[in-house]
Amino acid sequence: MLSDHVLRLAWSLPRALPATQRAQPVTLMYHGIAAGPAGTMSAAVFEQHIRFLKQHFDFAGPDLPSTSGAGRQQVLLTFDDGLRNNAEVAAPILRRHGVPAVFFVCSRHAAPDAYLWFSYLSALENNVRWKSFSFRGDLYDMTPGVRRQSIERLRRVLLSLKPHPSAMYQAIEQELPPLEDFVTRRERRDLYEGMTAEQVGELAADPLFAIGVHTADHPFLSLCDAAEVRRQLETNRTWIENATGRPCRFVAYPAGDYNATVTDICSDMGFAKGFGVDTGGRSRSPLVLARIGIYAPSTDILGFKVQWGHLLRRARIPIG
Repeated sequence: MLSDHVLRLAWSLPRALPATQRAQPVTLMYHGIAAGPAGTMSAAVFEQHIRFLKQHFDFAGPDLPSTSGAGRQQVLLTFDDGLRNNAEVAAPILRRHGVPAVFFVCSRHAAPDAYLWFSYLSALENNVRWKSFSFRGDLYDMTPGVRRQSIERLRRVLLSLKPHPSAMYQAIEQELPPLEDFVTRRERRDLYEGMTAEQVGELAADPLFAIGVHTADHPFLSLCDAAEVRRQLETNRTWIENATGRPCRFVAYPAGDYNATVTDICSDMGFAKGFGVDTGGRSRSPLVLARIGIYAPSTDILGFKVQWGHLLRRARIPIG
C-alpha cells in the first residue's frame, strides 16, 4: 500500500494529458453515503470529496464531456446499488455544488423491509449482539475476534446456493434472523434501505442526474444462466422506466462481474453504455467501461486514483 506522503506528492505532480485523453472522463464509483458518521463515507467526507474534485478536476455528465475549456482531467461520478441515502444524502450535496452523476439502482430493496443480500450481511456483521447463531446446522461464532471470518463463511455458503440468486434470498428471508430484529429504524433508513420509486423519479427529473440499470437483485451475473441474466436486467429496467417515465440506456454490472453472455444480452437489449470496474483497458466496447471505486476518506487517495488509478490497476498495485 502506498503511503499518504507518496500519494500526496504523486497525484499533485503535473501530468501532461493529450486532449483526447482529457476528453475521456475518469469514472469514479461510489456506493452508500451515510448521513451519520457510520462507515468511511459519511456526508461530511463526501462533501469534502466534491469540493476537492471541483478544485482540481472538471465534471462530466454521462453523455457529454465537460465544456469548461479548462483543459483539466474530467471526472464522471457514478453511484451503485440505489441505496436510500443516495437520494437523501448524496443528491442534495451534488445539487448544492451543481455536480452531475449517474445512479445505478437495484429495484429489490425499494419494497418495505426488503434488502440486498450484501446489505443484510453487512448489517449482521456490524449490529448483532449475539455470541453466535445457527444456519443449516452450522454454528457461526460472532465474538469479536472471529466475527469477520464467520460472516465471510456465511457469504460463501449463500453464494453457493442454486439457483442464484433466488435460493440465496430464500435462505436469508426464511432461515436467518430478520434484519429488523437487530438494526434500529434510523440505521436501516440511513444505511440499508433502497430508494423508493418516487425518489428514483425525482432524481431522474433533475437534469443533473441519470438513472441506470443495476439488476433487480444484485446477483453475480456470471453465476446466472442467460435467462436469469435477462430477467434481472429486464425487470430492473422496466421498474426504472415506470418510475422515471423515460428510457434507461445505461447499465452497471453488480460487483463489476460480467462475461460475454452478459454483454451480448446487454447489446441485444440496446444499452448504450455498460460499466464494469476493472477492465484492464483491454476493450474499447462501450459496454465494457472501466470505473475506479472510491472507498477511503482521504482526498490524497482520491486525487491519486483520478490521476493514476487506471495505470496502477493494470500493474495490480493497491492504492486504497
